[in-house]
Amino acid sequence: MNAFREFTQKLTNGCRFFVGVIGAKAIAFFSKRNFLILAFFALFGTGGVFAATSISINSSSPVSLGAGYSLATSCDENVTIKALTAPDAATGQFYVATIALSDVDQTPVSGCGYRNAEVALKINGQVTYASWTIVPSVTSDTFSFTGATVSISDKYANTLLTPFQADGLTNVAVKMSSSGYQVGDIGPGGGRVFYASTTGFNCGPSYTATGSPYNSKCYYLEAAPTTGANAWSDAVSVKYSANTNLINNASAPETATATAIGWGYRNTLAMVLQDATANMAGTVSRAYRGPNNLSDWYLPSYDELNQMCKWARGVAWTSDATVCAGGTINTGSGAAGFSNSNYWSSSDSRSLYAFYQYFGSGYRGETAKTLLIYVRPIRAF
Repeated sequence: MNAFREFTQKLTNGCRFFVGVIGAKAIAFFSKRNFLILAFFALFGTGGVFAATSISINSSSPVSLGAGYSLATSCDENVTIKALTAPDAATGQFYVATIALSDVDQTPVSGCGYRNAEVALKINGQVTYASWTIVPSVTSDTFSFTGATVSISDKYANTLLTPFQADGLTNVAVKMSSSGYQVGDIGPGGGRVFYASTTGFNCGPSYTATGSPYNSKCYYLEAAPTTGANAWSDAVSVKYSANTNLINNASAPETATATAIGWGYRNTLAMVLQDATANMAGTVSRAYRGPNNLSDWYLPSYDELNQMCKWARGVAWTSDATVCAGGTINTGSGAAGFSNSNYWSSSDSRSLYAFYQYFGSGYRGETAKTLLIYVRPIRAF
């Protein structure tokens, strides 16, 4: 007998028939949490209706590997679910040590990237839940619910699995959220998501298509929170920089004149490279770490600041180019702590001047770098 086994079910549209076989009672059990049933492990005695397609573990207890669902996951029709087992030397019983979702399409928008996955296991009549955020990637990968104490990371569930006898597992269900982050959600940095792109954008310290924390394009912007752990406060106004000359560094990043979405990080690095004086718009933004102690916060570019103004004032997004106008401050989903005041962007204009935006009305333009105005750091992911 093998020392380590796995039983696997490929979840494809070819398995839809099983919904009718398991009946309404089983479906209703998981509908309480709005789970989409993807796999259903059911114990049957020898000669049971599914015995021909079962895999026996513990030499005598077959686990049926039928798969039932009314639709494939909303982002991937070919997820594989695995239960990995290992024997206990003393008893000879097999224990499930890992539940794994593999072949998960991690592509943002068209696949499962940035979506939330949940798994429900019915073990000896009790239900255990675990969840993941599917990190974006151009490849497909495996996400595991396991008991290893070193497993809490991007591709492991947010809780640990206590190994259990394999014959106690009777039901497995998986749910994928219908979409990724929504405006107003709490982002991975602990801030509030205020901008979501359907196509993605270049970003990061070098403004590249692999500039996100996950080595891909970015799809979201989050703003520093003003409540909770390590909260930001807009109460202190600062200068753009102690150096009022047009930024023109001898090495990269040379300039900070870019205004488009995704350029803010690189602009801010250029600001700090030119002059690292403390308590300036660029340096305070880069020094911020947020609730989750991340080091990639920065001062928004001119266009990123405009998206934040629209969110802060509760103005419905119609296009990136639409200038913030109307609305009321702090009425956007999750928006808080903003003032009807001026806010710096990281976009340099010319010697002595940089771009800003007035959150009291949405008006934007350039002003003297020596002016003391507010800052709200952001990050892209």
